[in-house]
Amino acid sequence: MSVQNNPISYDFHGDAPFSTPFKDINPEDIHIYLDLDTKVGKNTCGQKCTHCWFVNYEKVYDKSFAMEEGPRILHGLQSRGYHVYPRYVDSFAYDGAFMRIYGPANNREFRQESDHKPTETMEKGDAWTSGRPLLADNWTELLDLAVENGYGTISITYHGVIDENLNVVDHRTYPIKGVFSGVETEEVLRRIDEYNKSVDAEDAFRVNIGVTIGRHNHGRTSLERYVHYFNALGVATVRFNNFTDHGGRHPELRLSREETEQVYRDFKGIHETMPLGFQLGVSEDFGTFGIKAMGFPGHVGWCRAGRQLFAAIPAQEEVLSDGPEGRREKIGDIVGCVNTFEPHLGILVRTVAPGESGENAAYDAEFDHEAIEAFTAKRLSGTYKDGCFATELSEELGLISRVPARHRLPLLVADSRS
Repeated sequence: MSVQNNPISYDFHGDAPFSTPFKDINPEDIHIYLDLDTKVGKNTCGQKCTHCWFVNYEKVYDKSFAMEEGPRILHGLQSRGYHVYPRYVDSFAYDGAFMRIYGPANNREFRQESDHKPTETMEKGDAWTSGRPLLADNWTELLDLAVENGYGTISITYHGVIDENLNVVDHRTYPIKGVFSGVETEEVLRRIDEYNKSVDAEDAFRVNIGVTIGRHNHGRTSLERYVHYFNALGVATVRFNNFTDHGGRHPELRLSREETEQVYRDFKGIHETMPLGFQLGVSEDFGTFGIKAMGFPGHVGWCRAGRQLFAAIPAQEEVLSDGPEGRREKIGDIVGCVNTFEPHLGILVRTVAPGESGENAAYDAEFDHEAIEAFTAKRLSGTYKDGCFATELSEELGLISRVPARHRLPLLVADSRS
């Protein structure tokens, strides 16, 4: 049976051929995730997920740029021509402080069809949240703030397994600890629906759901249950992403190559045969093994991280030079993979002219062209075989073995019921 559904969305961060020298890629074709604040817990996302990249990697653990400097860094990089995505653990962190400062931010580019048409998510700001802040007493004020600052979508990461009766399985059995439960997400969706009914149509929120797929919930039956479940909840988008074992706590949840290929076939089969009340989205972190089944443009799945996509992360400040032309200071690192924060491919530099204050500083990304070309050569030579190279890179660099023991954090008191 063939049905008519919205096109499947995919992540987009450029499509320049890997053979193009990095020096020939214009700043306008480079995307930078600016990691302004990586602090997890009570004042931000309200969670401490055991697989969270901000928890498991020393480079980005508990770091931030100064709140007043963040906008200057953003505008400085934008003035150079880069597409910059201000990123923080939760859009509603610190009672919406980031929304007030940065306005209607998007967390990445979502596109569809062969001409890379932006999805509806891209029309307004996209608020990324665990869901926990919207269980607080001031949830209506937070939603009001999102409307005032130009947001039209709320994206929530969903953690729950659905049973044969389309109910969420007891969260105590969910294998990834410290996450926001599926039942609590249902309450947040109820609140958003209540809010939408109280405002004008142009101020109502779309809801995007992100579901992490691993061995605990893959397979055609499991995926079809998610379809029925989210159809009933009336969300706008369901985007599936691949479980990555940041921290090495759950190797048993990683999909094999064969399982990943089957997931792609299942996504395609579901899209062609099941009526979807939402737009189906597939994250680029599923890689390229089996991706041809999707019928995506040829570049999709071949992550552009390290060429057209980078992350800028806070680092120990260091004076690089101080002379008549001004004082140059390193304030951050430029890295390739935006989830494992490797390899190191440049630095974020602040330059203060003589006689000027930091408020008038200039900012730029200084890329290590030699390192970028060497990294690209490894991808072209097949050193990394998958279009999403995160797992291969992690194994090569031994990232899991380098996770500090102190990061094996206790769960929040609020999560003790999980």
